[in-house]
Amino acid sequence: MTAGRNKDEQKLKAAAVGAGIYGDVHIRAWQRHPCVELVRIWSRSQQRAQSTGEKYGVAYTTDLQQIADDEQIDLVSIATPDFAHTEPAVMMLEAGKHVLLEKPMATTTADCRKILDAARRGGGELMLNFHNRWYPPIAHAKRLVDAGELGQPVVAYARLSDQIVVPTEWLSWAGQSGPEWFLFPHLIDIIQWLLDQQVRRVFAAGRKGILQSRGVDCYDSVQAQLVLDDAIATIESSWVLPRSWRSIIDFKIDLLGSQGRIGIICDQEGVELTTNDELTTPFILDPESTEWLPFKHFVDCIIEGVAPTCTGQEGLKVTQVLEAIGQSLETAQAVSL
Repeated sequence: MTAGRNKDEQKLKAAAVGAGIYGDVHIRAWQRHPCVELVRIWSRSQQRAQSTGEKYGVAYTTDLQQIADDEQIDLVSIATPDFAHTEPAVMMLEAGKHVLLEKPMATTTADCRKILDAARRGGGELMLNFHNRWYPPIAHAKRLVDAGELGQPVVAYARLSDQIVVPTEWLSWAGQSGPEWFLFPHLIDIIQWLLDQQVRRVFAAGRKGILQSRGVDCYDSVQAQLVLDDAIATIESSWVLPRSWRSIIDFKIDLLGSQGRIGIICDQEGVELTTNDELTTPFILDPESTEWLPFKHFVDCIIEGVAPTCTGQEGLKVTQVLEAIGQSLETAQAVSL
């Protein structure tokens, strides 16, 4: 792989590994990008690979090695289930591809290190898709914190939950994950990024029962206390949000510092609609922010020959925190990193 490319050169050729709900986001982003040509779609399922390939008019395969061996493919994005990131990431990075990888980087720190080692050997760029960094309210909060408007950070709170339809209807593999693996990566990354601090100790508690009664063996809800370098934070995620909630997610962040407070209601965005029948607060997520800007950033970095944000090392740190949370859930003890 070359260190950088001229924008007038031939388009970067891309492959999308994973053709599920968020894999579809990847596919649309690559087809939209003027400097990218999507040439291959992969799914473990022959039926899914074929239907998605035919939908978008792109060649499809169920053979990862076929993508790794194709020297014309420059970049690969991976949107497989949480627990299925390591194999394709290692394979593509060792083949010298640039890789955009969904969160979490992997479900063990050992696998994260395998991915980092593969990136070093192959020479391609690796970026984690912590896409909420580009969400306008959160990006603006980062600018305020960096400008000193908050003063010294003291305490933070973040909640990201999903309607119960996500584990019961959307994700066939939900029982192999949980709200802590599916949602906490966003919160851990956001807190560490916003405050520019690292988590040093965690204590977590969770509850099971509702989803188990529906055949999904995972936590209904998990809460974790995080001790950072010079601040404390509480994060929580649930997979049992009622279907009647105004959007598919419940997403809020509060930051308190020595000089101020920042509050973000990410699932409302300050919009209210009052009719003769009801008051609603619609969720209007701009796909430009989270479904386009991270992909654009990744391609810009490849073309310009610079390292992307959301690095593999940051992905490793998030998984280290997640592993500690898992240990705390099992032992009911605080765990130091």
